[in-house]
Amino acid sequence: MLMTIYEFRPVALILENIGPFSEPYEINFVHKNGQPCNFYMIVAANGFGKTTIFETFASLMSLLGTENPKNYGQEDLDSGRGRAQLDILIRVHWEGRDHQFILSIIAGCSNTDLSLKVWSKNKWQKHQAEDWYRCGYFNRVAGKLESLTSNRSNDFIADLLAVIQTSIDTPPEHFGESLYHEPTLMYFSAYRDIPPINVNSQRNITKAAHWGYQTVHRFMPHDETWSYSLDNLLVWLKWLDDGRFEKARDLINEQLFSGSEKFLEDVRRDPPEAIIRCNDESTHRLDRLSSGEKNLLQLFLRMGVHITPNTIVLIDEFDVHLHLRWQHKLFNA
Repeated sequence: MLMTIYEFRPVALILENIGPFSEPYEINFVHKNGQPCNFYMIVAANGFGKTTIFETFASLMSLLGTENPKNYGQEDLDSGRGRAQLDILIRVHWEGRDHQFILSIIAGCSNTDLSLKVWSKNKWQKHQAEDWYRCGYFNRVAGKLESLTSNRSNDFIADLLAVIQTSIDTPPEHFGESLYHEPTLMYFSAYRDIPPINVNSQRNITKAAHWGYQTVHRFMPHDETWSYSLDNLLVWLKWLDDGRFEKARDLINEQLFSGSEKFLEDVRRDPPEAIIRCNDESTHRLDRLSSGEKNLLQLFLRMGVHITPNTIVLIDEFDVHLHLRWQHKLFNA
């Protein structure tokens, strides 16, 4: 089962009978030089399926982390009507040597051929890959998922899934870097607010939500509970007392507040929460930040905590609440 995942890079996503995509629709993430892109932007008018694409992408990635999933978490896939395929260029050290393969993660209704796209030898060799492997699940009937036989019978797929699934919930050891190479996806919804914490939510020093490794972290648009809050996350980093809070604070102050009279100072004990200081005189809570500041704080703090060398970040409505200057800052981060 020994395996090290060096690279995990999206090549293509194909959807059929999902949202507005009634016919097979392929998104190619490959640059004109033949290499998978490090940055990809989907631009379309409202209602053309951008959020559907992100949700489907995340649903396919989540299949790697669960041995027996009950559902996909995407309505059209769960109904037994839709189909999707995510193609990954994966480079690993396995069975004593380095390999590069095309990995297809497949989900949805069964068909004559489960694959929406078949990778011939000529196609995979264009990516310097040695072979093509498939994993995933299909619907015999709506509401019941069955795994592809390759999930168990193929040695590479079985070892890959075992390595990923045994890492689930492993706590991160650093901020802004990771010793682990397992792939993870962070999906940020279009609404990236920091709401006030519910007054009935008990504030204890407790492990933050989303703390351990997952194949997918979905950061939901509006959660007022203490465990999910960024205040709790910062208090937890401070309580660990291993330098992670200081790294997070320095990153936030550099990326959000550089050139302003505002900065993240510390966390207080009672009530436990982060302290934003303004003009060296007054302080306020995180939920009193501007919309753009909240947006960037969500992104930089969550990414710093959960990032691995093989991280995919999906940001819905990338530019929402962000001044052009802050958009450039996020582009360059």
